[in-house]
Amino acid sequence: MKISFKNIKNKIRATNKEASFNDNLLIKIFIGLITLIVISLFLPNYKSIDSDIEIGTVWSSEDLIAPFSFPIYRDENEYESEKKEVAKNVPPVFVEVEKNLQELKDSLNAFFISLDNLFHKAGNERTGQDGINSDKFLQEKTNTGLELTQDNWSKLFKYYKSEYKNSGNVSYPNFKNIIKQNILDLSNDNIININKSKLNVKEITIKYNKEKLLGVENPDKVSDKSHVLTDIKEKFSQILKDPELTEIAYQIANNFIKEDLIFSKELTDLEIQNRVEQIPKTIGIVRENERIVSKHDPINNFTKLKLDSFKKVRLENIGVQDYFKQIVGKVMTIFILLLILILFLYYTRPDIFKDNLRLALLSSLMILVSFVSFLSLKLTINAPVELLIFVSVASILLTIIFDSRLAFFAIVIICMLIAAIRGGDFTAVFVSFSGSVLAIFSVRDIKNRSQIFRSFYFILAGYTLAILAIGFDRFESIQKIFTNLLYGGINAIMSPIIAYGLLIFYEKVFRITTDLTLLELADFNQPLLKELSTKAPGTFHHSIVMGNLAEEAATAIKANRILARVGCYYHDIGKTIQPSFFVENQIEKYNRHETLNPNLSAKIIISHVKEGMELARKYKLPQEIIDFIPMHHGTTLVKYFYSKAKNQINEDKEDFSEYIFRYPGPKPQTKETGIAMLADTVEASTKAIEDPSPKKLEEKIDDVIKKRFMEGELDECDLTLKELTQIKKSFLKILIGIHHQRIKYPEETKVLD
Repeated sequence: MKISFKNIKNKIRATNKEASFNDNLLIKIFIGLITLIVISLFLPNYKSIDSDIEIGTVWSSEDLIAPFSFPIYRDENEYESEKKEVAKNVPPVFVEVEKNLQELKDSLNAFFISLDNLFHKAGNERTGQDGINSDKFLQEKTNTGLELTQDNWSKLFKYYKSEYKNSGNVSYPNFKNIIKQNILDLSNDNIININKSKLNVKEITIKYNKEKLLGVENPDKVSDKSHVLTDIKEKFSQILKDPELTEIAYQIANNFIKEDLIFSKELTDLEIQNRVEQIPKTIGIVRENERIVSKHDPINNFTKLKLDSFKKVRLENIGVQDYFKQIVGKVMTIFILLLILILFLYYTRPDIFKDNLRLALLSSLMILVSFVSFLSLKLTINAPVELLIFVSVASILLTIIFDSRLAFFAIVIICMLIAAIRGGDFTAVFVSFSGSVLAIFSVRDIKNRSQIFRSFYFILAGYTLAILAIGFDRFESIQKIFTNLLYGGINAIMSPIIAYGLLIFYEKVFRITTDLTLLELADFNQPLLKELSTKAPGTFHHSIVMGNLAEEAATAIKANRILARVGCYYHDIGKTIQPSFFVENQIEKYNRHETLNPNLSAKIIISHVKEGMELARKYKLPQEIIDFIPMHHGTTLVKYFYSKAKNQINEDKEDFSEYIFRYPGPKPQTKETGIAMLADTVEASTKAIEDPSPKKLEEKIDDVIKKRFMEGELDECDLTLKELTQIKKSFLKILIGIHHQRIKYPEETKVLD
């Protein structure tokens, strides 16, 4: 058994090392620096003049006088829109390819000569149509560049041999002349190299190579190759009146008709650039010492343009020294906000300040929201994406993981960070704050995970009211208000879903035991509690009563009442291994310890601590619950068997060690485990009181608390004397309710006939 106790102590030492890690000051500084640096990187590379300038607001600062002259730049959206319109209407530029009709005429003559020679050779090789099937013909016909089917070649060969006159009275020589003439005639037209239907412009620009000048033409005066070929095919069809000959003529025309106006993307882009450069970027100028805006003046369109222009010019003139000042200013801004939060945690929530894991969790949430704010600033889409900064997710998580008070304070800091990142965007901050605060109230007393989705209604209400308030105050259009409400609704829908998923993530990664987890463990259908109620019903009943005592006491001193109650439910689960060795589970009068050596009995009793911790780890209970198993006994003695052994040794005159009769500890480290120790002893000891009265119960509670206090078992759990008095009152209130005197009803007498 000594080895078992050593194992327990080793595990306790490991726990202490982990506690030392969580309370390490260097790690706290590292977390703070990482948070400071990362969030500082998200701040914009410019500084607003005073705050976010919006049309409809009133300039509340002193008169703003121009320290230098600067141009008034046009509205960026208006300027970009005009650029797009100009680019859309710029005529596309085509470069003329120099025409040489004589070369074309010579090429056509050469083509038909080569075609006649080919047919002549084919006719000499073999009489009849089979000449065009010879290997030599098949090889040489590719040199003509003419792609025809075998039937068309046969048709053209027969036409050549017989000089058909029955095809519209057109002989083969005339057939050749018709093709030549039509190709030469159409080659005089301007033919572009792109589909004409895609020219959605009123004019096109043509660069004439000879004159090296640009000319503007109506698109109706040019054609594309597909239209030209379609027209020529119709002409051939009317003249030749033979589909096969028409197709042959069409293929020949397709080979020789070339585009002479080639689209130039480079010249078109250059023309667009020239036109864009002619668009005026400014609409006026502000002279040095001229008033830009007066105090209490409303911000109209023109005033906003002047303020934006002043900010732009001023930032363009920033030097290295100014950039350094800006970096210092950004870091100081985040540092001040983080310092305020640190001071709040240090003075009001020291338990969280000491826990580095919880500080890292808080830091990660702040960085996450800051990153989303940064993304919303970088997106250039025309939509209120700032309403999709899910601050409500942070408020839900902080309330569930910590409490509503910390959540509210942290949300104020987070909203200030959003304001810094978005350059003082009051709309985003006000709407996010409104929705987040109502989200805190919606999950403040949450009982199960599904209630997270109840926050949807509260977030939606907060966003809706805030958006309407700002929209009405600034005379925004109904369409803009509706769009904002739509994005606010998306936020309200997504926030509970994201919070639900992140809660599970944070519970696993940061080993956080939330009240939700504790409430789930409080369900009597949990495997360990079902096993306890079945195998050790007396211990189970004792745990339930003890849980009620602990919860009432924790509420009185503002400790975690849920943790205190659930910890008591599981504090004695080790007794399920050998339940019959514990008096509360012994149904018959026979006590199994009567035949055992008191040393062995003590070892069996004490072993339920080790066995309980092993069971708890097997069923993956949170460490906060596992702590109740050894700490509710602390380092107290198993007094009954200690006294029994001491009496036996006095009779036998043998020495014995107190060590084997003492629980291995540790002593209670938290207020909740300290309450559990007192509740355990009080519940067990008050059962033995005969005819319990409030006075007897109070005396017994006093005796138990004083005893544990004098033994030093409560030295490490930070319970004050005032809190011990409150705990005593809470215990007494519950026990009086349990042990109240009942009215004795008279027995019914038999009624004799």
